[in-house]
Amino acid sequence: MTVGLIVGLTGLPSNASDTAKSTVVTVGEMCGGCVKKITTRLEKVPGVAKIECDIPMKTVTVTPAAGKELKATTLWDAMAEISKTPKKMVSPAGTFTTRPKS
Repeated sequence: MTVGLIVGLTGLPSNASDTAKSTVVTVGEMCGGCVKKITTRLEKVPGVAKIECDIPMKTVTVTPAAGKELKATTLWDAMAEISKTPKKMVSPAGTFTTRPKS
């Protein structure tokens, strides 16, 4: 599993197939402590291969392991459990501003 912290905007290239399968979660607030809390919780979600937190953008990008699919509800609930209820979630299943329905 890869965990990343982005503290500024970068021009790093991304793998298009990873990006298409990734879920981007926007939260209301994010700091270094939040990053630790988020990564600790999401590392426990089966099928998560990579977690990238962008503090300035207040986003978390979660990439599944090869051949795995991450359910939007699972990620939403994992974030809500640590009091980081998403403001917006963009996933392969769609874009959500409220908890997805299964």
